Amino acid sequence: MPSPEDLYRRGEFYLDRVRGKDGEVVSPNLYICWYDPVTGRMQRRSTRTADLRLAIEMLDRHYLAFHRPADDDKASYTVHQAMTDYWTLHGAEKASADAIHARLKLVNRFIDHEIAIGVLREPVLPTVLDAEWLMRFRIWGTEIDPVTQRRRDPETGDWTVSTRKRAKSTVEESIIQLKAALRFNVKRMEAVPELKHLPRAAVTPERNFRLSLDQIAEMLDYTADGDPELSPAHPARLMPLRRYLIGAICTLARPDALYDISVRPDRQQWHRDAGVLDLNPAGRIQTRKNRPALPVTSLLANWLEATDDRLVCHESVAEEDEDRWVVQRPVADVKKAWSVMARRFGVPIGFGPKLMRHSMATLIAQRGVSQQEIPLALGHVVLPPSTRRYVIFSPAYLSETRQGLQDIASELTRKMATPLHAKPTQVGPDGRRRRV
Repeated sequence: MPSPEDLYRRGEFYLDRVRGKDGEVVSPNLYICWYDPVTGRMQRRSTRTADLRLAIEMLDRHYLAFHRPADDDKASYTVHQAMTDYWTLHGAEKASADAIHARLKLVNRFIDHEIAIGVLREPVLPTVLDAEWLMRFRIWGTEIDPVTQRRRDPETGDWTVSTRKRAKSTVEESIIQLKAALRFNVKRMEAVPELKHLPRAAVTPERNFRLSLDQIAEMLDYTADGDPELSPAHPARLMPLRRYLIGAICTLARPDALYDISVRPDRQQWHRDAGVLDLNPAGRIQTRKNRPALPVTSLLANWLEATDDRLVCHESVAEEDEDRWVVQRPVADVKKAWSVMARRFGVPIGFGPKLMRHSMATLIAQRGVSQQEIPLALGHVVLPPSTRRYVIFSPAYLSETRQGLQDIASELTRKMATPLHAKPTQVGPDGRRRRV
């Protein structure tokens, strides 16, 4: 912890500002300062920022790069430091950085909670992490501390607040992340505590509910027509959900990959001429939840042609004089709209938008798509990089999956009361998209 006269201190390094002979600050940037016993002089290094948070992160990196932990350092190394160092040197650079941050944040909040009520005292050392601590964390995470969601209505600007219990699997994922942080810093502590997380099968009951093709058709009609008891603008508010459903029907993708689908050239996802959609955008490193490349069906191509950037987006109409054009705005998720629709159609509680992925995988399996293709289309089986870059452009690549998805789209067209395809639009010379 920093001493009162320091902005931030860690070991022999601390943050300070450079001052002139008159004591006035000569630079807005913060500097990392330390005493060098070899030269017998004070040394400093600019962080090139005046932002204290960024400067603290740079000092942590500097400390971890140059400091050699002694026995005393290992004895006083805290759990907070382990998580911070893991994030600074490893987690922040991963493609799953957002998930890693959320998991570690949950652990941090629980430790702070136990300090506040007097169960733990600072400094919190790894030795306090035992089976009893895990039990308290599980109870707090699933029963005491609710998940609070605040959402702003894009039309009215009003905020709504809702709470729900946290899933047991979420707590276990935080425990797994904590274990990874402790193992990463094994050389900086005396010993890594033995923490046993519960496997997913032990905390997530098997759920076999799936949507039928008739139910999916009814949901698509609902997103096109809206609820007649609500405002005339309701169908427009359901456009992100409609686009999500279309994407899920055509790609079998996980929700996070669906929200990431973009037609922007710099993303290099939609290879229009080859008829391929890469769910992993350019520059993103694949994680264990692999994002495959998939053949583009005619339905998906139709909706991609009607998209300016993100496939899952809100649409509104802008006006200027007598000119009208469509404005598309990406959305973070469709969870709220999905939950309303799920209640309307009797979907059991606990099934979120990912239900579409499971349902579509079941439907293509029922249509004879082979057990070799389905895991590849879902991203459960990964092609070697040297093979992937060529195979995905072959007409035979996932040909059974393509045909299965085409057949499902044809059946949905016959079952639905509203058009399945996007409303015709055209981008003019000014770059604006207009209805035709």
